[in-house]
Amino acid sequence: MSAPTVAVVILNWNLPDDTNTCVDSVLRSDYPHVLTVVVDNGSTPENIARLRTSEQGAELVRNEQNLGFAEGCNVGVRYALEHGADYVLLINNDTTIAEDMISRLMAVAQANPQLGVIGPLIFYASAPEQVWFGGQRFWRQLYMVRRDFDPRKERQPVVDVDFISGCGLLAPRAVWEQVGLLSRDYFMYYEDLDFCVRVKRHGYRLACVPAAKMWHAVSASSGGSESPAKQRMQIKSSLIFYNRHTRGLWWLVNIALRFGYAGFNLLKYVWKRRLSWAVVRAFVAGLWDWRKERA
Repeated sequence: MSAPTVAVVILNWNLPDDTNTCVDSVLRSDYPHVLTVVVDNGSTPENIARLRTSEQGAELVRNEQNLGFAEGCNVGVRYALEHGADYVLLINNDTTIAEDMISRLMAVAQANPQLGVIGPLIFYASAPEQVWFGGQRFWRQLYMVRRDFDPRKERQPVVDVDFISGCGLLAPRAVWEQVGLLSRDYFMYYEDLDFCVRVKRHGYRLACVPAAKMWHAVSASSGGSESPAKQRMQIKSSLIFYNRHTRGLWWLVNIALRFGYAGFNLLKYVWKRRLSWAVVRAFVAGLWDWRKERA
């Protein structure tokens, strides 16, 4: 019996060199049946010309405009399912994967059909031995995303979690068909958390496979971890998520913690004498974007 087909969907937006490197790492995978799909999300003609997908053997799907992370990925997921993929793996274009990452994820997926979403252990590209993310558990409806990971869990074959990052997220065809794709209400950020919450509500488990590894150049597409674009999108998307998935006291606690965290970061910038008014304006703009959508 042949191995299931895994479609790897990689979203590109004006980072052709990163995407080419990412695709190269996927093509070195030891898994036998991989369909590599690069979705270009409205890049400039010059940057599209620098993509090497045709010579690499990857499929290129072009969006005429930037549809955002969620809907951009959805274009690739639809393409993958239409072309017979049994599983779809989303990976960021500023990542590289270990040769055996897909094989290790698939071994766990096939042995545990109750798993709806599976993810690898993700390391910093700039510090290859330091874990960036390995899945997360939440206490009830307290949805505060953290990056810490217990190093003792690296020796476990499977770690049950509540959240897998869209930076590296594998789900079988049945889950995409039953749960639906990423919500296009999120232009960027929180769409993966929203998806994971919905998957769990359909009765599936989620897990991280620590032996499956990838490396991530954090926040490359959005301009860095403190960029105004990232601040604006994060605050807007977090408010959409909390309004959708929390009620009453849980909504209030989540909102208070989110604003508290943002305020703490602003104080850090002031303390280090590097307060960026562009970041402050972006934070306020995120609130305004959310308010307009609520109106």
